[in-house]
Amino acid sequence: SHFDRWFFALPGAIWILTAIMALIAVGSYFTGQLTVGGSIGAFVVGFFPTWILGFGSLVTLMFFFIATGILSKISKQLRQVDVEKIHQKVGRRDLFQVLANGLMALIGALLFAWSQQSAYLIMFGAAIGEAASDSFASEVGILSKQKPISIITGRPMDRGLSGAISPLGLVAALLGALLVGLVASSSFFELGTQAIRATSTITLASLFGCLLDSVLGITLQAHYWDETSKRVTEKPVIDNRALPLERGVRWIDNDMVNFISNISAALLALGLAMII
Repeated sequence: SHFDRWFFALPGAIWILTAIMALIAVGSYFTGQLTVGGSIGAFVVGFFPTWILGFGSLVTLMFFFIATGILSKISKQLRQVDVEKIHQKVGRRDLFQVLANGLMALIGALLFAWSQQSAYLIMFGAAIGEAASDSFASEVGILSKQKPISIITGRPMDRGLSGAISPLGLVAALLGALLVGLVASSSFFELGTQAIRATSTITLASLFGCLLDSVLGITLQAHYWDETSKRVTEKPVIDNRALPLERGVRWIDNDMVNFISNISAALLALGLAMII
């Protein structure tokens, strides 16, 4: 873009970009979005793609970050489920959560720098799109008035548990994937057939990754039984009590499920982009 050409021709552009990303990272810490480690991860995931791909990548990342942050605050005010008792991690996102959602986007940018193939731009978009799709589904789906069902068995499930889906959550997942697809494709491609293909590929791969997240969440992700509250939780320890494993694999937590799903979405998008 004209702005990218102007900005990166500036003397000291790398230091200006460093300052911009540092402000965003520090601001994210002080607004309660990220931990210190999460802020460092966000700096890395934001700086290198922007330096390689231009400000279109930063716009895509910031859209995801701001949109999911707003949705999270709205959802917290409206939901009637105390997810703090179910989810292993709540509140600020830490380094592992940032990397689970952002590492594949960083790799996509690095691969583009190496090969200059546009397929890696679509891979970048899908990595962000999957994270957005999953976040939209979680934050909006939990507000559904309909009781969610298992993505595997179709039986009713408690709200907030991994693997529980609802029509509202599915629509939100599609919307998150599509919006990031539109933002990313408009940032990297001129309006036309290529941009439409990129948007479609990013949306499809992102939604696939989100659905895979639900499947892995109910099959492989570790869940524990809290005898005191008589509920299933993702927390392995509550009040210094080690809880017995209810289902899943002990070392596969929500971060690991997110990471596997994100990798899958990014690789699917890359494969589709290479073929189409």
